[in-house]
Amino acid sequence: MLASPAMRGAATIGIGAAGGFAFFLLNLPLPWVLGSLSASALVAQASGFGPALPARWRSYAMVAIGTMLGAGFTPDVIARSGTWIVSLLAMALLSLAFGLFAYAVFRRWGGMNRETALFAAMPGGLSVVTMLAEHYRTEANRVVLCHTARLVVLLVSAPLLIQWISGIDLAAANRSAFEAPEAFDLLEHGKLALVAGASWYIATLVRFPSVMLLLPLVSSAVLHASGLVTVHVPVLLSILAQIVIGSGVGARFASYTLRQIVRDGWLAGLVGIVLAAGSLAAAFVVAPLAGGDVAPLFLAYLPGGAPELGVVALALMIDPAMVAAHHVFRVFLIVAILPSAASRVAGDHGRRP
Repeated sequence: MLASPAMRGAATIGIGAAGGFAFFLLNLPLPWVLGSLSASALVAQASGFGPALPARWRSYAMVAIGTMLGAGFTPDVIARSGTWIVSLLAMALLSLAFGLFAYAVFRRWGGMNRETALFAAMPGGLSVVTMLAEHYRTEANRVVLCHTARLVVLLVSAPLLIQWISGIDLAAANRSAFEAPEAFDLLEHGKLALVAGASWYIATLVRFPSVMLLLPLVSSAVLHASGLVTVHVPVLLSILAQIVIGSGVGARFASYTLRQIVRDGWLAGLVGIVLAAGSLAAAFVVAPLAGGDVAPLFLAYLPGGAPELGVVALALMIDPAMVAAHHVFRVFLIVAILPSAASRVAGDHGRRP
Protein backbone atom coordinates (compact mmCIF):
# COMPACT_ATOMS: atom_id res chain seq x y z
CA MET A 1 0.00 0.00 0.00
CA LEU A 2 1.49 3.33 -1.07
CA ALA A 3 0.46 5.90 1.50
CA SER A 4 2.45 8.81 0.10
CA PRO A 5 1.02 10.64 -2.94
CA ALA A 6 4.58 11.00 -4.23
CA MET A 7 5.21 7.25 -3.99
CA ARG A 8 1.90 6.51 -5.69
CA GLY A 9 2.75 9.05 -8.36
CA ALA A 10 6.20 7.53 -8.89
CA ALA A 11 4.65 4.07 -9.26
CA THR A 12 2.13 5.48 -11.75
CA ILE A 13 4.94 7.06 -13.78
CA GLY A 14 6.83 3.75 -13.70
CA ILE A 15 3.77 1.89 -14.98
CA GLY A 16 3.26 4.49 -17.70
CA ALA A 17 6.92 4.44 -18.72
CA ALA A 18 6.84 0.64 -19.01
CA GLY A 19 3.76 0.84 -21.21
CA GLY A 20 5.30 3.59 -23.32
CA PHE A 21 8.53 1.64 -23.80
CA ALA A 22 6.59 -1.47 -24.81
CA PHE A 23 4.63 0.53 -27.40
CA PHE A 24 7.91 2.06 -28.62
CA LEU A 25 9.49 -1.38 -29.10
CA LEU A 26 6.39 -2.54 -30.97
CA ASN A 27 6.49 0.57 -33.23
CA LEU A 28 2.93 1.48 -32.23
CA PRO A 29 1.74 5.06 -32.80
CA LEU A 30 2.28 7.72 -30.12
CA PRO A 31 4.02 5.20 -27.86
CA TRP A 32 4.76 7.45 -24.89
CA VAL A 33 1.19 8.78 -24.70
CA LEU A 34 -0.89 5.77 -25.74
CA GLY A 35 1.42 3.22 -24.11
CA SER A 36 1.39 5.00 -20.76
CA LEU A 37 -2.36 5.57 -21.04
CA SER A 38 -3.04 1.89 -21.79
CA ALA A 39 -0.80 0.60 -19.01
CA SER A 40 -2.24 2.98 -16.42
CA ALA A 41 -5.84 2.23 -17.39
CA LEU A 42 -5.21 -1.53 -17.44
CA VAL A 43 -3.66 -1.51 -13.97
CA ALA A 44 -6.49 0.69 -12.69
CA GLN A 45 -9.11 -1.83 -13.81
CA ALA A 46 -7.30 -5.13 -13.36
CA SER A 47 -5.61 -4.69 -9.98
CA GLY A 48 -6.18 -3.25 -6.55
CA PHE A 49 -3.74 -0.43 -7.21
CA GLY A 50 -5.27 2.92 -8.13
CA PRO A 51 -2.83 4.92 -10.29
CA ALA A 52 -2.78 8.62 -9.42
CA LEU A 53 -0.51 11.59 -9.98
CA PRO A 54 -0.06 14.57 -7.66
CA ALA A 55 -1.76 17.60 -9.22
CA ARG A 56 1.51 19.52 -9.25
CA TRP A 57 3.18 16.87 -11.41
CA ARG A 58 0.61 17.36 -14.14
CA SER A 59 1.20 21.11 -13.92
CA TYR A 60 4.92 20.51 -14.57
CA ALA A 61 4.05 18.42 -17.64
CA MET A 62 1.67 21.13 -18.85
CA VAL A 63 4.46 23.71 -18.58
CA ALA A 64 6.79 21.48 -20.60
CA ILE A 65 4.17 20.87 -23.29
CA GLY A 66 3.24 24.55 -23.46
CA THR A 67 6.92 25.42 -23.86
CA MET A 68 7.30 22.81 -26.61
CA LEU A 69 4.25 24.11 -28.47
CA GLY A 70 5.45 27.69 -28.15
CA ALA A 71 8.74 26.72 -29.79
CA GLY A 72 6.79 26.17 -33.00
CA PHE A 73 6.00 29.87 -33.31
CA THR A 74 9.01 30.73 -35.43
CA PRO A 75 9.14 34.00 -37.44
CA ASP A 76 7.99 32.09 -40.54
CA VAL A 77 5.00 30.68 -38.69
CA ILE A 78 4.06 34.10 -37.32
CA ALA A 79 4.28 35.52 -40.85
CA ARG A 80 1.63 33.10 -42.11
CA SER A 81 -0.59 33.16 -39.03
CA GLY A 82 -2.88 35.64 -40.77
CA THR A 83 -4.01 32.80 -43.03
CA TRP A 84 -5.53 31.00 -40.05
CA ILE A 85 -8.59 33.28 -39.87
CA VAL A 86 -10.74 31.11 -42.13
CA SER A 87 -9.83 27.90 -40.35
CA LEU A 88 -10.36 29.48 -36.91
CA LEU A 89 -13.85 30.61 -37.88
CA ALA A 90 -14.59 27.17 -39.30
CA MET A 91 -13.35 25.59 -36.07
CA ALA A 92 -15.65 27.81 -33.99
CA LEU A 93 -18.71 26.82 -36.04
CA LEU A 94 -17.67 23.18 -36.04
CA SER A 95 -17.22 23.22 -32.25
CA LEU A 96 -20.75 24.59 -31.85
CA ALA A 97 -22.15 21.86 -34.10
CA PHE A 98 -20.17 19.19 -32.23
CA GLY A 99 -21.45 20.44 -28.88
CA LEU A 100 -25.08 20.48 -29.97
CA PHE A 101 -24.79 17.01 -31.47
CA ALA A 102 -23.16 15.50 -28.39
CA TYR A 103 -25.67 17.23 -26.09
CA ALA A 104 -28.58 15.72 -28.01
CA VAL A 105 -27.02 12.25 -27.90
CA PHE A 106 -26.27 12.35 -24.17
CA ARG A 107 -29.77 13.62 -23.40
CA ARG A 108 -31.54 11.11 -25.66
CA TRP A 109 -29.50 7.94 -25.18
CA GLY A 110 -27.33 8.69 -22.15
CA GLY A 111 -30.21 9.47 -19.79
CA MET A 112 -28.38 12.52 -18.43
CA ASN A 113 -29.98 15.62 -17.00
CA ARG A 114 -29.56 18.82 -18.98
CA GLU A 115 -26.64 20.19 -16.99
CA THR A 116 -24.65 16.95 -17.08
CA ALA A 117 -25.29 16.49 -20.80
CA LEU A 118 -24.15 20.06 -21.52
CA PHE A 119 -20.86 19.73 -19.64
CA ALA A 120 -20.21 16.25 -21.06
CA ALA A 121 -20.82 17.57 -24.59
CA MET A 122 -18.25 20.39 -24.46
CA PRO A 123 -15.71 19.89 -27.29
CA GLY A 124 -12.61 19.98 -25.09
CA GLY A 125 -11.57 22.18 -22.18
CA LEU A 126 -11.92 19.58 -19.43
CA SER A 127 -10.26 21.85 -16.86
CA VAL A 128 -12.79 24.60 -17.65
CA VAL A 129 -15.66 22.14 -17.58
CA THR A 130 -14.56 20.60 -14.28
CA MET A 131 -14.13 23.97 -12.59
CA LEU A 132 -17.54 25.29 -13.67
CA ALA A 133 -19.35 22.00 -13.09
CA GLU A 134 -18.89 22.48 -9.34
CA HIS A 135 -21.45 25.31 -9.44
CA TYR A 136 -24.22 23.36 -11.20
CA ARG A 137 -26.22 20.21 -10.55
CA THR A 138 -24.05 17.96 -12.70
CA GLU A 139 -22.97 14.38 -12.20
CA ALA A 140 -19.30 15.32 -12.32
CA ASN A 141 -18.02 11.74 -12.48
CA ARG A 142 -20.09 11.10 -15.63
CA VAL A 143 -18.85 14.34 -17.20
CA VAL A 144 -15.20 13.41 -16.67
CA LEU A 145 -15.76 9.83 -17.87
CA CYS A 146 -17.38 11.05 -21.09
CA HIS A 147 -14.52 13.46 -21.79
CA THR A 148 -11.95 10.77 -21.01
CA ALA A 149 -13.56 8.09 -23.17
CA ARG A 150 -13.90 10.51 -26.09
CA LEU A 151 -10.30 11.64 -25.69
CA VAL A 152 -9.04 8.05 -25.73
CA VAL A 153 -10.92 7.43 -28.99
CA LEU A 154 -9.46 10.60 -30.53
CA LEU A 155 -5.91 9.81 -29.41
CA VAL A 156 -6.10 6.30 -30.88
CA SER A 157 -7.79 7.29 -34.14
CA ALA A 158 -5.88 10.50 -34.89
CA PRO A 159 -2.47 9.00 -35.81
CA LEU A 160 -4.08 6.23 -37.85
CA LEU A 161 -6.21 8.66 -39.84
CA ILE A 162 -3.24 11.00 -40.30
CA GLN A 163 -1.18 8.12 -41.65
CA TRP A 164 -4.00 7.37 -44.08
CA ILE A 165 -4.41 10.93 -45.37
CA SER A 166 -0.76 12.03 -45.38
CA GLY A 167 1.28 8.85 -45.64
CA ILE A 168 3.34 9.66 -42.53
CA ASP A 169 5.40 6.68 -41.35
CA LEU A 170 4.39 6.42 -37.70
CA ALA A 171 7.25 4.07 -36.84
CA ALA A 172 9.76 6.52 -38.31
CA ALA A 173 8.15 9.35 -36.37
CA ASN A 174 8.70 7.38 -33.15
CA ARG A 175 12.42 7.06 -33.86
CA SER A 176 13.09 10.49 -35.34
CA ALA A 177 13.53 12.25 -31.99
CA PHE A 178 16.46 9.96 -31.16
CA GLU A 179 18.19 10.01 -34.54
CA ALA A 180 19.52 13.58 -34.48
CA PRO A 181 18.97 15.03 -31.01
CA GLU A 182 19.53 18.74 -30.58
CA ALA A 183 22.85 19.62 -28.97
CA PHE A 184 22.53 20.92 -25.44
CA ASP A 185 23.42 24.60 -25.12
CA LEU A 186 23.75 25.67 -21.48
CA LEU A 187 23.00 29.34 -22.17
CA GLU A 188 20.12 28.84 -24.64
CA HIS A 189 18.46 26.01 -22.75
CA GLY A 190 19.07 27.90 -19.53
CA LYS A 191 17.11 30.89 -20.85
CA LEU A 192 14.29 28.61 -21.95
CA ALA A 193 14.20 26.88 -18.56
CA LEU A 194 14.24 30.21 -16.74
CA VAL A 195 11.26 31.52 -18.70
CA ALA A 196 9.40 28.23 -18.29
CA GLY A 197 10.01 28.31 -14.53
CA ALA A 198 8.87 31.92 -14.28
CA SER A 199 5.76 31.08 -16.29
CA TRP A 200 4.98 28.21 -13.94
CA TYR A 201 5.35 30.43 -10.88
CA ILE A 202 3.11 33.16 -12.30
CA ALA A 203 0.58 30.54 -13.37
CA THR A 204 0.32 29.30 -9.77
CA LEU A 205 -0.87 32.78 -8.80
CA VAL A 206 -3.49 33.08 -11.54
CA ARG A 207 -6.87 31.36 -11.37
CA PHE A 208 -7.68 30.74 -15.02
CA PRO A 209 -8.46 27.45 -16.80
CA SER A 210 -5.49 25.88 -18.60
CA VAL A 211 -3.17 28.69 -17.48
CA MET A 212 -0.41 26.12 -16.85
CA LEU A 213 -0.45 25.38 -20.57
CA LEU A 214 -1.30 28.81 -21.95
CA LEU A 215 1.22 31.01 -20.12
CA PRO A 216 4.31 28.89 -20.93
CA LEU A 217 3.05 28.54 -24.50
CA VAL A 218 2.76 32.31 -24.94
CA SER A 219 6.11 32.96 -23.22
CA SER A 220 7.91 30.38 -25.34
CA ALA A 221 6.19 31.67 -28.49
CA VAL A 222 7.40 35.22 -27.80
CA LEU A 223 10.97 33.99 -27.25
CA HIS A 224 11.05 31.90 -30.43
CA ALA A 225 9.14 34.36 -32.63
CA SER A 226 11.57 37.12 -31.68
CA GLY A 227 14.61 34.90 -32.25
CA LEU A 228 15.83 35.35 -28.66
CA VAL A 229 15.81 31.57 -28.26
CA THR A 230 15.99 28.89 -30.95
CA VAL A 231 16.44 25.67 -28.95
CA HIS A 232 13.74 23.20 -27.95
CA VAL A 233 12.82 21.20 -24.86
CA PRO A 234 15.24 18.22 -24.52
CA VAL A 235 13.94 14.91 -25.84
CA LEU A 236 13.94 13.03 -22.53
CA LEU A 237 12.00 15.81 -20.82
CA SER A 238 9.53 15.79 -23.70
CA ILE A 239 9.03 12.03 -23.32
CA LEU A 240 8.54 12.37 -19.56
CA ALA A 241 5.87 15.03 -20.12
CA GLN A 242 4.09 12.72 -22.57
CA ILE A 243 4.19 9.87 -20.04
CA VAL A 244 2.70 12.12 -17.36
CA ILE A 245 -0.12 13.19 -19.68
CA GLY A 246 -0.86 9.64 -20.86
CA SER A 247 -0.64 8.12 -17.37
CA GLY A 248 -2.89 10.87 -16.03
CA VAL A 249 -5.61 10.12 -18.58
CA GLY A 250 -5.39 6.38 -17.90
CA ALA A 251 -5.45 6.92 -14.14
CA ARG A 252 -8.90 8.48 -14.37
CA PHE A 253 -10.31 5.00 -14.96
CA ALA A 254 -9.38 4.10 -11.37
CA SER A 255 -12.40 6.16 -10.27
CA TYR A 256 -14.90 4.08 -12.23
CA THR A 257 -16.32 0.60 -12.07
CA LEU A 258 -16.56 -1.49 -15.20
CA ARG A 259 -20.33 -1.01 -15.09
CA GLN A 260 -19.94 2.79 -15.17
CA ILE A 261 -17.48 2.59 -18.04
CA VAL A 262 -19.86 0.38 -20.02
CA ARG A 263 -22.81 2.66 -19.23
CA ASP A 264 -21.30 5.96 -20.39
CA GLY A 265 -17.97 5.10 -21.98
CA TRP A 266 -19.34 3.30 -25.02
CA LEU A 267 -21.68 6.17 -25.87
CA ALA A 268 -18.96 8.81 -25.41
CA GLY A 269 -16.60 6.69 -27.49
CA LEU A 270 -19.19 6.43 -30.25
CA VAL A 271 -19.66 10.21 -30.14
CA GLY A 272 -15.87 10.53 -30.40
CA ILE A 273 -15.83 8.42 -33.57
CA VAL A 274 -18.56 10.55 -35.16
CA LEU A 275 -16.77 13.78 -34.19
CA ALA A 276 -13.45 12.48 -35.53
CA ALA A 277 -15.16 11.72 -38.85
CA GLY A 278 -16.72 15.20 -38.83
CA SER A 279 -13.33 16.80 -38.11
CA LEU A 280 -11.75 14.92 -41.01
CA ALA A 281 -14.55 15.89 -43.40
CA ALA A 282 -14.32 19.54 -42.33
CA ALA A 283 -10.54 19.51 -42.80
CA PHE A 284 -10.94 18.30 -46.39
CA VAL A 285 -13.51 21.04 -47.06
CA VAL A 286 -11.64 23.90 -45.38
CA ALA A 287 -8.11 23.04 -46.56
CA PRO A 288 -8.47 24.50 -50.08
CA LEU A 289 -10.34 27.55 -48.74
CA ALA A 290 -7.75 28.29 -46.06
CA GLY A 291 -4.74 27.37 -48.17
CA GLY A 292 -3.63 24.76 -45.63
CA ASP A 293 -3.01 21.05 -45.38
CA VAL A 294 -5.60 18.51 -44.31
CA ALA A 295 -3.55 16.80 -41.55
CA PRO A 296 -2.94 19.85 -39.30
CA LEU A 297 -6.50 21.08 -39.82
CA PHE A 298 -7.80 17.66 -38.81
CA LEU A 299 -5.78 17.78 -35.58
CA ALA A 300 -6.89 21.36 -34.96
CA TYR A 301 -10.57 20.46 -35.35
CA LEU A 302 -10.57 17.34 -33.15
CA PRO A 303 -12.66 18.15 -30.05
CA GLY A 304 -10.20 16.99 -27.41
CA GLY A 305 -7.80 18.37 -24.87
CA ALA A 306 -5.28 21.00 -25.93
CA PRO A 307 -2.29 19.37 -24.18
CA GLU A 308 -3.12 15.86 -25.39
CA LEU A 309 -3.71 16.77 -29.03
CA GLY A 310 -0.85 19.25 -28.89
CA VAL A 311 1.37 16.30 -27.98
CA VAL A 312 0.09 14.44 -31.06
CA ALA A 313 1.06 17.38 -33.26
CA LEU A 314 4.49 17.55 -31.62
CA ALA A 315 5.14 13.82 -31.86
CA LEU A 316 4.22 13.70 -35.54
CA MET A 317 5.65 17.20 -36.29
CA ILE A 318 2.41 18.37 -37.91
CA ASP A 319 2.42 22.18 -37.63
CA PRO A 320 2.26 22.21 -33.79
CA ALA A 321 1.92 26.01 -33.60
CA MET A 322 -1.15 26.11 -35.83
CA VAL A 323 -2.76 23.17 -34.02
CA ALA A 324 -2.03 24.78 -30.64
CA ALA A 325 -3.46 28.14 -31.72
CA HIS A 326 -6.75 26.52 -32.71
CA HIS A 327 -7.09 24.54 -29.48
CA VAL A 328 -6.25 27.58 -27.37
CA PHE A 329 -8.89 29.57 -29.26
CA ARG A 330 -11.42 26.81 -28.50
CA VAL A 331 -10.56 27.00 -24.78
CA PHE A 332 -11.27 30.74 -24.79
CA LEU A 333 -14.57 30.13 -26.59
CA ILE A 334 -15.61 27.58 -23.97
CA VAL A 335 -14.63 29.96 -21.15
CA ALA A 336 -16.71 32.71 -22.78
CA ILE A 337 -19.79 30.67 -23.66
CA LEU A 338 -20.17 27.86 -21.12
CA PRO A 339 -21.24 29.89 -18.04
CA SER A 340 -24.14 31.59 -19.85
CA ALA A 341 -25.11 28.36 -21.62
CA ALA A 342 -25.08 26.47 -18.32
CA SER A 343 -27.24 29.12 -16.62
CA ARG A 344 -29.73 29.03 -19.47
CA VAL A 345 -29.92 25.23 -19.48
CA ALA A 346 -30.10 24.99 -15.67
CA GLY A 347 -32.80 27.63 -15.24
CA ASP A 348 -33.59 29.07 -11.85
CA HIS A 349 -33.03 25.84 -9.92
CA GLY A 350 -29.95 24.44 -11.65
CA ARG A 351 -27.20 26.04 -9.59
CA ARG A 352 -25.97 24.27 -6.48
CA PRO A 353 -26.99 25.92 -3.19
